[in-house]
Amino acid sequence: MAKTSANTLQQRVMTRKRLITIIVLTAAVLAFALFSNYGLLTRLTLMSETETLEGHLGALRATSDSLRRQIRVLETDRTEIERLARERYGYVRPDEEVFIINRDSTEP
Repeated sequence: MAKTSANTLQQRVMTRKRLITIIVLTAAVLAFALFSNYGLLTRLTLMSETETLEGHLGALRATSDSLRRQIRVLETDRTEIERLARERYGYVRPDEEVFIINRDSTEP
């Protein structure tokens, strides 16, 4: 009878050791899966950053397309060049008269 209870006690100790070993290994694997350089938290952070950068890239592409269209227009349309020169730099043709209208800021 003493031998049976010693075997049972030894089996319980071995079962507890196995259980503790399994728990420790599982905790280590979970910690690695969550917190390592290749873990879930890093992946979520990188995905968020990717979405932000893709949005920024879309805005930059839209700006680039707009500027390319403007370049094409300025390369081909002389009236657009003339309009910009008159607007920005106050250019006039030699036979034109310029009327300057001063507006009073107090009047609506």
